[in-house]
Amino acid sequence: MLLSKFNIPRFKILFMLKSSIYLFFLILFSCRPNEGEFSKYSIEIVDYNLLGSGDLIFDKPHHVLNDTLFSFDVYQRKITKVPLNFGPNESIDLSFNFDSSPNEFYYINYDSILFSTGSELFLTDQKGNRYHSIKLFEKLNDIKNEVYTEFPFSGFAKHLFFNKTSNSVLFYFAKKSQTDNKKVFGEINLNNGKWRTFDSFHPQEYMGVPLNYTTFPSVTWTPQGFAFIYSISPTIVSVDTVINDQNEFQISSFEGKQSAEPQTNRDLWSSEYFENWVLTSPNYLKILYDPVRNLYYRFSQVPLNQSPEGGEYFYDFLIKNADVYLTILTSDFKVVYNEKLPKGKYDPTRSLVFSKGLWVPHEISIVENEDFLYGALFQIIQLEN
Repeated sequence: MLLSKFNIPRFKILFMLKSSIYLFFLILFSCRPNEGEFSKYSIEIVDYNLLGSGDLIFDKPHHVLNDTLFSFDVYQRKITKVPLNFGPNESIDLSFNFDSSPNEFYYINYDSILFSTGSELFLTDQKGNRYHSIKLFEKLNDIKNEVYTEFPFSGFAKHLFFNKTSNSVLFYFAKKSQTDNKKVFGEINLNNGKWRTFDSFHPQEYMGVPLNYTTFPSVTWTPQGFAFIYSISPTIVSVDTVINDQNEFQISSFEGKQSAEPQTNRDLWSSEYFENWVLTSPNYLKILYDPVRNLYYRFSQVPLNQSPEGGEYFYDFLIKNADVYLTILTSDFKVVYNEKLPKGKYDPTRSLVFSKGLWVPHEISIVENEDFLYGALFQIIQLEN
C-alpha cells in the first residue's frame, strides 16, 4: 500500500482525514454569507384570500391601518374597510362636493380622513364634510434652495404617506436635469402648511446624474424615519429623520446585472428602445417594513433578456416570464431570507404588511374571479436560539 510505504500510523491517517473533512466544511460554510442569520428564521406560505373584489387594491388608492385595509373609490365617493383578520366589510359613503377629484387619501381615524388633489390637502369628517385644508405650493418657496425644483410628488404609493408623529405628509422632490446635490424628501405640516426637509439624498451612485423624474421610489416608514429604493438600483437607503442621517446598503438578490440604466431624458426614447430597456434591466419593485417582526421585505426582478414571440402581448409576456425574488432583511439590513417566487403567480407591487405577516396578492390576470381578493400570507417565524 502507498500509505504503508511511508510508514504513517493508522490513527494519524484517520486524524488527517477527519481534519481535512472538517476543514472542507469550515471553508464551505464560511463562504455562505449570513448563514447564522439565515438559520434563525423560517417561512411558511399559505393561501390567504380576503373578503372583497380585486379592484380594491389593483385599481383604487388604498393603505393598511390597524389590521384593516382601507380603499377609496373616488367615483362612488366611498371608502371600503376590509378587516385583514376577517370579519364583515364596512362601507363609508362620503357626501362632499369638490372641484378637483382627490387622487390619494389616508384614513387617520374615525373623524379625520385626509385627501389630496395634487395641489391641495384637505381633511373631512366621517361623512365627508370638509373642515380644514392647506395649499401645497403656498409656502413651498421657503425650501426652494434645499430641494429639487420639480413639484412635490406623493404618487410613489397608493396612499398619502402620513406621519402621525408630526401630523405631516411626506413628499418626494424629483430631479430631471439638475446635477447638484439637493434633498429629495420633505414633509408638509397639516396644521400650518409649513415644509420641513430631511437630509435625504439620491444614492451616492447617482451623484451628478440627471435622473428623469420618472424614476420614482418605493418608500416605507421605519421606527427612526423611512427607507426607500429606486426601481433601477439594488441600493436600500435608510433615512434617520431624528438625527438627520442617511445610510446606504447594496443588497444583491440575484446573480448578473444589478443596476439599470438611469432614465435620463426618457422623453427622447423610442418605444423600441424603452421596451428593450424594460426587458434587459433589473427592477426593484417594492420595499416594506414589518414593525411586528422588525424586518424589511424587498421584491426584485431579474432582467429577462428575452423577447416575446409570435405577437404575444408585451405585458402578459413580462408577467409570465419574470423571475421575482423576495429578500427579507433584519433592521440592520442583514439578509435572512432570499428566494425566487413562482413565475407569474404574485403581484408584489400590491403587497402589504399587517400583524400576521406579509400578504401578497395573486396576479390579477390569473385569478378565477376578479370579484374576490386572492393572495398568500408569508409568515416569517424567528426560531429560538
